[in-house]
Amino acid sequence: MTEVGSWRDRAACRDIVAAEYDPFFADTADLQAEAIAICANCPVRDDCLTFAVRTGQQYGIWGGQPQQLVRRLIALDRAGRPHGRRAPAGHPQASKTHCKRGHPFDMDNTYYTPDGRRRCRTCLREAQPVRASKGGGSDVA
Repeated sequence: MTEVGSWRDRAACRDIVAAEYDPFFADTADLQAEAIAICANCPVRDDCLTFAVRTGQQYGIWGGQPQQLVRRLIALDRAGRPHGRRAPAGHPQASKTHCKRGHPFDMDNTYYTPDGRRRCRTCLREAQPVRASKGGGSDVA
């Protein structure tokens, strides 16, 4: 039987990055351009970018793309799957029908954090400070 290696084992950058040279996390445009050039002929470029988006890598060059583009792809990926992070049936909180303050966990009152935790919208609204209305404040003359 042959062992399937990780995409990282076939990456063009595998033997290039060292403690004193890492263009993938550099601050200068010249080094970032070098990193993008290294990625240009990489056989696992798509796998690298997919990894970065799925794991939320906010910094560095991934799959030959600058971090600004990677961040946009991460945001699009997260926005495209809002209900995919619900607690699985075996999760300890999956059977709870109400939050700790007694508000119901229904479709209109429930949201899921990026790490998969279920939260109550009513509790969130109550915890946010009330902002002063535009136009001056009180109606007392």
